This record gives sequence, structure tokens and C-alpha cells, in this order.
Amino acid sequence: MEFQTVKGMRDLLPDTYRMFKQVIKIVRELFDAYNYQEVSMPVLEPFELLAAKSGEEIKETMYVFEDKAGRKLALRPEMTASIARLYITHFMKAAKKPLRLGYIGACYRYDNPQYGRYREFRQAGFELIGSSQAEADAEILSICDDLMTRIGFNDFDFKVGHVGILREILEQEGIGETIQNKIFSLIDRDKIDEAYQIFKKHDLSNEVIELIKSLMQLKGKNVKDLINQARGLLGSYPKARECVENLKAILTMYLSSGKRERLLCDLGFARGLEYYTGMIFEIYIPDLAIAVGGGGRYDKLIENFHGQSTSAVGCAPGIDRIVLAMEKKEIFEIDEDAYENKIIITCLDEDILPQVLLIAHDLRKKNFAIEFDVTRKSLKKLLSFAAEKKIRYALIIGPEEIVKQEVAVKDLKTEKQTLVAIDDLITYFKEKMKN
Repeated sequence: MEFQTVKGMRDLLPDTYRMFKQVIKIVRELFDAYNYQEVSMPVLEPFELLAAKSGEEIKETMYVFEDKAGRKLALRPEMTASIARLYITHFMKAAKKPLRLGYIGACYRYDNPQYGRYREFRQAGFELIGSSQAEADAEILSICDDLMTRIGFNDFDFKVGHVGILREILEQEGIGETIQNKIFSLIDRDKIDEAYQIFKKHDLSNEVIELIKSLMQLKGKNVKDLINQARGLLGSYPKARECVENLKAILTMYLSSGKRERLLCDLGFARGLEYYTGMIFEIYIPDLAIAVGGGGRYDKLIENFHGQSTSAVGCAPGIDRIVLAMEKKEIFEIDEDAYENKIIITCLDEDILPQVLLIAHDLRKKNFAIEFDVTRKSLKKLLSFAAEKKIRYALIIGPEEIVKQEVAVKDLKTEKQTLVAIDDLITYFKEKMKN
């Protein structure tokens, strides 16, 4: 029997995984830059926790099973519910607010595998807990802007909306949260006509339905004009107007922080997760027809999990999709230092192997990347192998070198060979790699 990866899962080979590491490195730099504390949560959670506010589509794609004790568990399909549980468990009673938490981890959904959609995928996350102010939402947008810019993307857009606008209209018209969530799920999946059928089923007047249609058609890059049009439509809905003003404040603060105008405002925009209460957004790159990340405000989620009423906003950049976009846009960071720092060591005589291994050990202690030849290749084959692996230096050590306490160092880039005293190797390589 020939074993293959499970459908929807994939192996990440060195060249691809190097790009994942590059993205993760930048994410962690931003944890530090914005003072987010990194945490890690279990990949397994109680099914009820993950299902409570995930939305029907995500609930249907969860990996769900019973453990040996009969407990119903699931692999996390996303990580916000886990963050809410972690906050309630460890921080709610004692932590000073706002609390900034970050994470990196794998998620699982039994989706139909296709371009950019895998059953195992990695997400990063930034969660700002304990502030309802517009500047908190603007900070999350700024973090995502910084992430994409630092990775090397020059051309990307934020699709931004506010679920509170439509929620407040529906609330004022007597439509409860359960039906609202169903409507948002349909809008998220572009089943707009089905959403309108629900409006009619719940006796919304034609006037209200036409207002909602007009609102959902407001989209574009002229944010000021769209905000003014929304205000004009919502004269009879004061709470919905407050949401429009909140969105305006968020976007104004984001732009005033020195960011380029990358905003596509879409007031008919929804996301599939039921816990969103305010501003929502997704990140898009031209020529890539899928979002590479997104987020929004979820002021009721912690309370829904039996915690104290706590405002929160966050984002989840999708690392797999960002790497896919990097490949498409040919954004590769060539790590010259990694090449310059690699050294291969070959021992020409078994009798001196202990001494040569000690040289390798001493160099590794000083953080040099050492590959030791464990196949006893001929010198010609070894140097060819090292060149293919982009190793810069070869240490060629035989009995005579041990007696004289000096070794031959071959620079595979310049083809020059130098004799260096064993005691001077660390200083020699530090100097070489500094230059």
C-alpha cells in the first residue's frame, strides 16, 4: 500500500516552508512592535465552544468526534472562540485592559479542497480585548497594513464594512439575532435573493427592503461620499447611523496614521462568522480571487461564553494564502546571510574523527551553521554537493591539518582556499561573515 497525504492536507517542502517562516518572523516582529503577547491554545476544543457562534457553513465543515470518555470535541476551524475561552479562563478577573494577545497556529475545516483552500491551514492572529473605541479597530487595520507591506506587497486592498448597520435596521424592525445571522450567512455566500425572501417572510415593508437594497449597493473607494449617502438613507434608524459614524471614525483614524488609501468600502459586505458586531474587513490582492486575511469587532462573544461583557476586535491573516500570493507575485526574500553562514566539514581520515567532530561542535556553539559530511564522499563530490546546497565554505581536515593545528578553508563562491589555525577559526568566520 502506497501512503499519500490525507486529502486536503499537504506537505510543506523546504523552499515553501522558508516562505512560511518569513511570514511568521514578520508576524512576531509586529507582536513586539504593537506590544501583543503571544499565546498558544490547544488545537482541540469542546464542540459546543467552537460551534456556538461559528455560523452554519463553518459548523458543517468542522472535524468533530468523540474521545474515549465520550466527550464531543472538534478541531478548531478558526481561533477567535479559543481566544475568548482563554481570556475568560486566565485573564478576565485579573488582567488590566486593554489586553493585546497574538497567536500563530493551524486550523482545520472539512472544505472541498481547491485553489487557496486547504483542510489544514495556518493563521496568525492579533486580538485587542477590552476597548470599544474606534482607535482599537484602526490599530487592527494598521497591523494588517504593516504586515502586508513588510512582507513586500505594494498592491493590496482592505474591503471594509460594518455589520452593525444592517443589524440595527433589522433589530429596529423586530427581526431577532438568529434570523439576522441566517441573513448574514446568505449575504456572505452571495445568496442575496434568498436573503430578500427572508425579509419578505418576516413582513418587512417594501420601503424597508428597498432601503436595504440601496444600502447594500453602496461600495467603492470614495469613503467620504459613501458615508454621506449612508447617512441620507438612515434618517429613521438612529442606531444604524451611529454605526455609520463609527465606521467613518475608524477609517479616518486608520488613514491619519500615515497609511496609503487602500480602502474599498462595501456596506453590503458580510462575513460567515456569527460573532461579528461592528466593523469587518478582508484583505485582497489583485489577481488573487480569495481573501488572504480578515477580521472585525466581536463585542458580545466573551459574554456569550458566560464571561463578563467585554469589547474586542481582532484579525486573522491566513499564512497559507499569503504565501500563495507571495508565489504568484514572486515575492521571495533571498536570505544571503543564510548562504554566507553555511559551512560543510569533511574529515579525510577516520582516525582523526573525534578531533574533527570537536571542531564542528565548537563552531556550532558560536551559532555557525555546520553540516558534517556523514557519507564520506570523495572531495570532488563533496564540493559539488556543497555548491548545490548553497553552502559557502568547506573545511577540509586530514591528519596533517590536525598535526599542524590548521585547516584548509575553501570559499566555494570565490574558489579561493586558505589555511587557518584551528584556534583562529571562530574569529576567521566571524570576520568573513561580518563582511
